[in-house]
Amino acid sequence: MGFRFGGFRSPARRNGAAALPTALLLLALAGEPAAAQQAQVIAEGKQDYDETCAACHGPEGRGNGPMAGLLVLPPSDLTRIAKDAGGAFPFWRVYRIVEGGETVKGHETFQMPQLGSRFRRDEAKPGYLPAHIRILTVTHFIESLQVD
Repeated sequence: MGFRFGGFRSPARRNGAAALPTALLLLALAGEPAAAQQAQVIAEGKQDYDETCAACHGPEGRGNGPMAGLLVLPPSDLTRIAKDAGGAFPFWRVYRIVEGGETVKGHETFQMPQLGSRFRRDEAKPGYLPAHIRILTVTHFIESLQVD
């Protein structure tokens, strides 16, 4: 388990300073075409999503994960966020929800992990990327799940 970015998995990343992995990431992505960068960011977000969200929201984000039936409130279908918001994906609102700064029905309980808190605890360990980068990648992954 862990966050992988640019070939480094968070538990095994070599440098403890958060600024170094971030700088290396930015340098690594700077030479890549935009489509490759986008694919990498979404893949990294999917990894954290799979580890922290898919059990409830499902691998495709439809709210049908293996734990969904055990929850007090059923998980949201994340593929409909843009559609339910009038067609535009509310990126920063979703970021705040993932981070834990804005609650939605069902997330205020113990059943919804506060990823911001979890990721901030991780970044205190040697070699982890800053929480905000991980939250951004998860948000971009959720954005990629949107259906027409």
